[in-house]
Amino acid sequence: MVLGFAAAAVAMLICMIPAGIVLARGDLPEAVVAYEFITAVAVMVLALLAQAFQRSGLFELPVLLALLMFGSGLVFVRAMERWL
Repeated sequence: MVLGFAAAAVAMLICMIPAGIVLARGDLPEAVVAYEFITAVAVMVLALLAQAFQRSGLFELPVLLALLMFGSGLVFVRAMERWL
């Protein structure tokens, strides 16, 4: 079972590569969407790894990161709204 969760985490990390390219090369609205996608996937990867290694204490980090990343996305959009 551990291998399944770890394999899912690796697959999700591979899915972040195209979003990283869009984040680096896309225009601003596309970069905002890619940033939000990457943060959501990062939270899910951390939760999958916590489950894969069977460490219930590590679930605190993805939950906290989800709250902080949502807020940081809103701050990023607010700071860049003049170009949107």
